[in-house]
Amino acid sequence: MILGAYKPPDALKRLEKLRDCLVQREFEATRLAKDFPDEVKYSEDMDEHYTIKSRKLIRDWADVPIFVYFKNSDNTGVTTELVYTCQSLPEKQSCCAVFFEGKLEDFSSQVKGTIKITRKMSYEIFNSDDELCDLAFGHSLKMLDRLFYYLE
Repeated sequence: MILGAYKPPDALKRLEKLRDCLVQREFEATRLAKDFPDEVKYSEDMDEHYTIKSRKLIRDWADVPIFVYFKNSDNTGVTTELVYTCQSLPEKQSCCAVFFEGKLEDFSSQVKGTIKITRKMSYEIFNSDDELCDLAFGHSLKMLDRLFYYLE
């Protein structure tokens, strides 16, 4: 599952491009939260609905949560999802990856500190969408190998 900024619209297009890249590389179950239907309403308040929906997907569906931070994007939502995962889902942390666009110094020390405190999450820097896809693909392969070991 890919989690990242949907605003501005270009950020959402980049997340969709990453999803499509991973699907083309045989990770056919790769999804964004928006790819799941909203048939079930978790709340009449849409802010609550989307928050509950993303948390439920991270908790119950995502085997390999991938958090993406783009420069010049509203990363508030992905930060909330990351903090939720770090604080509430310790069993998921070793399967997570966080990818930052550009220099790590450009992002909040609170975000970086939250990741580092887990001592389990991996994080990387990317400079292009192609590099992001390569990193996400590599991480997914590594996690597939690890999860396959546990299934046997």
